[in-house]
Amino acid sequence: MDYESLLNEQQLKPVYALEGPVLVLAGAGSGKTRVLTYRIANLIEKGVSPYSILAITFTNKAAKEMQDRIENVTGIRGAQISTFHSFCTKVLRQDIEALGVYTKNFSIYDDEDSTKIVTRLVKAYNLDDDKKNIIKEIRSHISYAKNYGFDPQSYASKIRGIPRWQLIIKAYQDYQDELIRNNALDFDDLLLLVLKLFAERKDILEKYQERYKYIHVDEFQDTNKIQYMILRLLGYKYANVFVVGDDDQSIYGWRGADYTNIKKFVENFPGCKIFKLDRNYRSTKQILDVANKVIRNNKERMGKELWTDKEGGVKVEYKKAWDELEEADYVLSQINMLKRNSDYEDKDFAILVRTSSITRPFEEKCNLYNIPYRLIGGHKFYERKEIKDFLAYLKIVTNPKDSESILRVINVPKRGIGDSAIEKFKEACDAKKITLFDGLQDLSKLDLTTVTKNKLMNFAAIVNDLYAKRDLMDLDSFIDYVYETIDFASMYDVDVEEDKDRLDNLSELITVIKNFIKDNPESTLDEFLQSVTLQTSEDDQEKLGGNVLTIATVHGVKGLEFRCVFVVGLEDGIFPIRRMDTTTDEIEEERRIMYVAITRAKERLYLTQAQQRYRFGQKNFTTPSIFLKEADMLKTPTYDDDDVSYPKKKLSYGYTSTFASKPTPSFAEKKEIKPVSDKDLTQFRVGQIVEHTKFGKGEILAITGENADIKFEGLGVKKFNLRLAPISVVK
Repeated sequence: MDYESLLNEQQLKPVYALEGPVLVLAGAGSGKTRVLTYRIANLIEKGVSPYSILAITFTNKAAKEMQDRIENVTGIRGAQISTFHSFCTKVLRQDIEALGVYTKNFSIYDDEDSTKIVTRLVKAYNLDDDKKNIIKEIRSHISYAKNYGFDPQSYASKIRGIPRWQLIIKAYQDYQDELIRNNALDFDDLLLLVLKLFAERKDILEKYQERYKYIHVDEFQDTNKIQYMILRLLGYKYANVFVVGDDDQSIYGWRGADYTNIKKFVENFPGCKIFKLDRNYRSTKQILDVANKVIRNNKERMGKELWTDKEGGVKVEYKKAWDELEEADYVLSQINMLKRNSDYEDKDFAILVRTSSITRPFEEKCNLYNIPYRLIGGHKFYERKEIKDFLAYLKIVTNPKDSESILRVINVPKRGIGDSAIEKFKEACDAKKITLFDGLQDLSKLDLTTVTKNKLMNFAAIVNDLYAKRDLMDLDSFIDYVYETIDFASMYDVDVEEDKDRLDNLSELITVIKNFIKDNPESTLDEFLQSVTLQTSEDDQEKLGGNVLTIATVHGVKGLEFRCVFVVGLEDGIFPIRRMDTTTDEIEEERRIMYVAITRAKERLYLTQAQQRYRFGQKNFTTPSIFLKEADMLKTPTYDDDDVSYPKKKLSYGYTSTFASKPTPSFAEKKEIKPVSDKDLTQFRVGQIVEHTKFGKGEILAITGENADIKFEGLGVKKFNLRLAPISVVK
C-alpha cells in the first residue's frame, strides 16, 4: 500500500516502526486512529499473522470500527480487536480454572447485581446507621481496592483507622465469598483475576505471550494500574508493544485512569521509540493557540504544542454575561446569527458544560425559542430522577387524584415500603373504590395488615401535612417547606460527585420555581407544573434527521468534534470544580478537561461566564475561571467589563460589532451579511396579543430593549428575546 500518499511525515514514522516498544503521543485531531489502523495493516502486509496481533480499545464501538477499517484496507480479518474487559473475559473462559476457585461457566455481574449483594449484606448486619450511604461507601471501597490490586487482607492494612474500616473489610470479604459461591465475577474481577493468573502461572502467561506477539493499545492515557500491569506482563517477552495516547487528554482520574502510565511505559520498556503527532487536522490556529496556552500550565506532562497549516480562522470570542440567563441568550443569539449568515445547521453547534447541573438555562431557552437539542452526559433537566421526584410531591398536593405521582414517591426517600406493600395498598384502595390519596387519609379503614399500615403511616403523615399547608403558606415558603419536610438532602452524599450533582439539580429547580413566583406573583403551583409539562415536550429528533443542537458535559463529547463550540460556565467553583481539599493533581485534571473542551471546536470557539449565578437557592457573584486568565481572555474581553446589558454595542442589523469588524473566514464566506433576525421589532407593543408556536397566545406585559415579558394563560410570565423567539403578532 502507498502509505506515503495517505499519511503525513509524522504519521508515517510510527506506521513503519514495526518492531520493539513504541509510544505515540497523539494530540487531539492528529489522526491517531488512522495511524493505529495503518500500522496493523502494515504488519499484515509484511507477513505478520493476524492471529498474533492484539489491539485494545476502550469501547466496543471503537473496536468494531477499527476491525472494519483494517478489513477494508487489507481484506483480511483475524486480528483480535477488543476492549480490555472483553480480552480478559476470553482469557478467563479458557484458563480461570487454573486458579482453583472458579469454573469456566462463570457469570458476570454488572453494577446493579453487585449493589444488590452489598445491600443484602448490609441489611443482614442490622446496622442503625444510614444504610443507603453505607452501601455506597462499601461499593466504592470494594471497587477501589480491586482497581489497585488489594484483596480484603491487604486492603485492611491500608484503611485501618478510618471510620467503619472493620465493617468495610468484613463486607468486602463477605462480598467475595458470595461471588465465589455463585461462581460469579464482577467487572473489576475480570481484570484482577487475569493479572493474578499471569502473575502466578508462568506457563499460561507464556501461552498468551506467544499468541500475541504484537500488541496495540489505544487511548493509553485512560488505562488504570491493573490494565497497565497486564499489558506489561503480556508484552514483556517480545516487547512489540505499540501504545497511542495523549497525557493532555487524560480526564478519567475519578474512575482510576492513571496518565502517569505513559511515563512508566517508557521506563519499563527499554529502547522505546517515541513519536509525536502534534499536527492538528481539526481546528483553526486561533483555537489551537488557546488550547496550547491553557495546557502548558500543567507541570506533569510530556510536552507538545498542537499546530496546523490552516491559515486564518476566527478569533476566539469571550463573553462576560450579567447572569446565567443572559449567558444563555447570548449563546443562542450567536447560533441563530451563524445559521442565518452562513451554512451552519443546528447539528454543527455544541454547548459544553463541566457539570450537568448548569444545563437548565440553555435547555429552557432552547424550549422557549423552539430549537431542537439533545443532551449528552445526563438526562434532560426535567427528566432527571431527583427533579421528577420533587415535582411528584408538588403534583400530589395540587392534584390528589394523581396516583402515579403517589406511587413514584411513596418510598422516596426510603421508608421500607417495598413492592409487596405497595401492591397490597393499591388492591385495598381498589376494593374500596377510592383513590390512593383517599386511602392515605384513613389507613385504618383499609384491609391491610398492621405491619403494612405502619409502613405507610409516615408517608401518609407527610402527604397530609403538605396538603394541609399548601393554602396556609405563601408559595415561596411552601417550596422550602416541601424540600425540608421530605428531607431530600438526607438522600445524597455530598462527598460523592454524582450525589452532589443531584443536590445541585434540586437547588436549581428551587431557583426555577422561585423565579417563576417572582415573575408571577399571583401564580399557583398548577401554572408552574403546566409550564414544566410544556418544557419537557420535545420534537422527535429522528424526524429531524439528527439535525439538533448538542448540550453536553465535556466528558460526554470526548472523541467528538463540532464546527462551533461554546464552553460555558467558566467560573471558579464550576469550571474548574474546586473544593476545600482540591489538590494540584485535581486542578491539572480540570485543566485537561478544559483542553479537551477547547479542542472539540473546528472553526469557532466561544468562552463564556456569568458574573452572577443562582446556585443553592441564592444568587451569588462569581470569580472568572483561572482558565480564562491562562487563555489570555481576561486581558481582551469581547465586551467591556461594565457591560451588563445584552448586548451593549449594536449595529443596526442586530449583532455585535466585534463580529462585524473581523474578516469573514473562508468557510463562512457570504456575499451578504444578514442580521440575527429580519424581524421588525417595532411591531411589538406593551398590551399586544402575540402567539408563540408552542405556548399559544399571550399578552406582552413589558419590553426592555429586545427582551419582553409575555404572560400566557395558565402558564404564567415568560421572558423572551424578541429576535429569537418564534412569536408573531395576532392580527
